Amino acid sequence: MAKFDFRLQALLNVKRQLEKSVKNELGAAIRELENQKAILNEMQLVIASQENEYRKDGVRKIRLSKLKQRLEYIRSMYEKEDLQQQRVNEEIRNVDKIRVRLIEIMKEKKLLEKLKEKELIEFKKQQDKIERVHIDELASYAKYTNEEKENIMS
Repeated sequence: MAKFDFRLQALLNVKRQLEKSVKNELGAAIRELENQKAILNEMQLVIASQENEYRKDGVRKIRLSKLKQRLEYIRSMYEKEDLQQQRVNEEIRNVDKIRVRLIEIMKEKKLLEKLKEKELIEFKKQQDKIERVHIDELASYAKYTNEEKENIMS
């Protein structure tokens, strides 16, 4: 029996490898996104803590310069928070872009796998047809041989 040979097997193998690679890339991008979100969350906690301290300092008798200094620190933390939010948004876009790429690769791979399956089914049908022809030939040959034997014996 002949061996099935999918003509696009090399391309299917490349798509499978590419899918694996992009899945790893997506995992790394998601980890980086989570890391950036954690940094943002930490900044927000620091800001909330500093604002709370600022309010407490406001009711206590504390020097005005200390209040201004804390307020300036809070403002700088807000600027850093904005920058960090931009990093988070950038990482979200990166994750989305990789996800779209992965979906596209998975679609292409699935298409190739379906094509391979269809070709395999067709190959099996052809092999069955060839096998039936061989069996018919053998049966005809056996019948012919039996008739020849009977003719010789008669």
